[in-house]
Amino acid sequence: MAIKLVKTTDLSHEEWLEWRRKGIGGSDVSAILGLSKWRSPLEVYFDKKGELEPKEENEKMYFGSIFEGVIAEEFEKRTGKKVQRTNYIYQHTEYPFMLANIDRLVVGEKAGLECKNTGMFGVENEIPIDYVCQCQHYIAVMGWDRMYLAILINGNKLI
Repeated sequence: MAIKLVKTTDLSHEEWLEWRRKGIGGSDVSAILGLSKWRSPLEVYFDKKGELEPKEENEKMYFGSIFEGVIAEEFEKRTGKKVQRTNYIYQHTEYPFMLANIDRLVVGEKAGLECKNTGMFGVENEIPIDYVCQCQHYIAVMGWDRMYLAILINGNKLI
């Protein structure tokens, strides 16, 4: 079972990034394994050491954040499962370098929900390995049975 490392509601974006640098998060895993198209293991290393400039929020990141709540609500409607927002960075109890920023907890289950907003390329036929690695990492950190993944494709199709 994970511990609540830090409450995120009162953190500035810079403070939140600083906490994320203290360990390996779900979005780091595919890059560390050399499976990411977007980042290399070396980029993760330099980011964790604080030697990379933080990425400026772009429109894709902005709208990913904006649509997270909409995706979670639609997941609830389609599945009948209740989810709740969590405002913590979690830490594995035995391996403290393993961190998790969970989008939603699934009420009544040992499970979470990861919400993604993406374009069409490659998603309909196969879940991107980055998403799979992130969900597997969260299962390990949290001691859960499963993760649910809801992906909004091109703003008009949810899988």
